[in-house]
Amino acid sequence: MNTTTTESLTLQEQGQQLSVLGAFANSEQFQMAKQAAEMLASSSMVPVTYQNNPGSCFIALNTALRLRMDPLMIMQNLYVVQNRPSWSGQFAIALVNICPKFSATWFEYRNEEDFQKGVRMCAQLKTGQNVYGTWITPEMVKAEGWGKKWQTMPEQMYKYRAAAFFARTNCPEALLGLSVEGEAEDIAGKSQPDIKPPLFKSRASMGDVVDAEKVADSPRLPVAAEIPGKSDAEIPPPHIRLMEALSCTEEELNAVFKKASGGKVDSWKKLTTAKLEDCLGNLGEMQAVLAEIQAQ
Repeated sequence: MNTTTTESLTLQEQGQQLSVLGAFANSEQFQMAKQAAEMLASSSMVPVTYQNNPGSCFIALNTALRLRMDPLMIMQNLYVVQNRPSWSGQFAIALVNICPKFSATWFEYRNEEDFQKGVRMCAQLKTGQNVYGTWITPEMVKAEGWGKKWQTMPEQMYKYRAAAFFARTNCPEALLGLSVEGEAEDIAGKSQPDIKPPLFKSRASMGDVVDAEKVADSPRLPVAAEIPGKSDAEIPPPHIRLMEALSCTEEELNAVFKKASGGKVDSWKKLTTAKLEDCLGNLGEMQAVLAEIQAQ
């Protein structure tokens, strides 16, 4: 084997290692990705989920490296529901479309006049053989109890779910193991209760409910009073701890309160420290509201 062939194989092996490990391929790659993540997190042009969140930016960069795609395109199509990263539906379809296994892809309807009779994704392999995905039918949607998006945008959801099912059986590497738009929401909808105003009940005292119309005039408690032996400098204020626990921006936190209160509370600043501490004990409910907001 000559030197040129050896060098070619070495470069190919390096490329394969980079595609599998992404930012973790080596220390130099890791540091470059870390610096890039910090830069992106400081930009107002990235989606709000990534602003001031270098950790999420790093994950998006790592995903981009593994797929060998533009990081900003990944950020525009990768979002989080219940701490589960998910692809947007249209991007999942695009990942299947560009999969090198296939020469063509298409959707097939059981009844061309009514897509809700059933939809599946199909593809033709480079060998000329056709492969078929699972039929997504109204019976399946009803049996699984899938969420409200199936009522508001049914055709899109049928296609998104058909693409997800097809990819997992015919090209699982295309999705990198991530869920597709609507899947995480459907799973979350089964395990999380509906949130209705007024805001959140406290786990410590289920009878203590936030009164959205009175909190603005309520006295605020110092943070140190909540945890003896700790100073203000040692303990971040509750709204900061909420943002860290939810991995969200201040804008998203305010949106959670606004949605949960039916528009009566549009900012965490209108809540007392005690009420914000209560919310820290109800992160599951807040995550469910945040998931709905991020999915819109």
